[in-house]
Amino acid sequence: MPSNTIHSILLKKENAHEDLIYGCAWANINHSTDSKGPSKDYIVTGGLDNLVKVWSYENNKLELLHTLEGHEMPVVSVAVSPDGETIASTSLDSSLIIWDLLDGQKIREIQTDSSDMWKIVFSPDGSQVATGGHTGKVTVYGIINGTVDKVLDTRGKFIMSVAWSPDGRYIASGAEGGSVYLFDVSQGKMLHTIEAHAQAVRSLAFSPKTKLLASASNDGYVNVYNIESAALQNKLDHKCWAVSVCFSPDEQRMATSAADGSIRIVLLEEFRVLHTFEEHTHIVCGVQFNADGSKLVSVSKDKSINIYECPIPPKSAKKVKK
Repeated sequence: MPSNTIHSILLKKENAHEDLIYGCAWANINHSTDSKGPSKDYIVTGGLDNLVKVWSYENNKLELLHTLEGHEMPVVSVAVSPDGETIASTSLDSSLIIWDLLDGQKIREIQTDSSDMWKIVFSPDGSQVATGGHTGKVTVYGIINGTVDKVLDTRGKFIMSVAWSPDGRYIASGAEGGSVYLFDVSQGKMLHTIEAHAQAVRSLAFSPKTKLLASASNDGYVNVYNIESAALQNKLDHKCWAVSVCFSPDEQRMATSAADGSIRIVLLEEFRVLHTFEEHTHIVCGVQFNADGSKLVSVSKDKSINIYECPIPPKSAKKVKK
């Protein structure tokens, strides 16, 4: 990337949905037989209009590829499999649908016993998804046959956020009351209960090397924890609802979004804000880096999709604290 690249907005797609947009995911698919061949970027969004939309992103332009209809109520979460080819979406109608990203066809609707489902995440191998709801339980489903593969019980309140660690070992869930629960997936065992926040935990994210766990809450804070010890390492105060959080693939940065329409890019090593974007006019519901961490997508209740240039900082000799 050119050394003179600065943080900037590259694209603003207004009225991308007919109503507010709840979630987004960035997919990168290699269409060639060569693993090092050219790949293509896609953005997936879901919103209050009950729709999932797939967008092709090329040359700083978004083109609508598919509009996926199947949910009868607002789509609250979308996720893309690690290979980029499969979409999972959840809705307030309690449905969980698996889609083919490229052809836009419904692969499977997974039958659930939940009266509601919120955040959806894929396993690192793409064979399972995990979601939670008002029961305080995280359910892991196999996407091939729609089976319930595992149930992790927090014995807590309504689950609003879920994350699956990149190494596959852990699932974290965030509750309405502010607690964060960390599970060992293979053993189905709860490892830590963290009294993380004073209000609902809206978003969770593991760092790429599974060293850190970040949580964003209605209490205004984004907290960063050491996974092994569950110790709090740093916290960022948005002074309003902190709504979404994600790590960059190089593990040097973290992006956070808030109810005031702002997005902050944080350098983890020094835990300082590199840049603040203020391009949205309403709550920013989701943020996601692209595959190399040079760009960021955001979606908002203002019905827009924004894409930003986020320069990759030079690597320091120091390592991110464990």
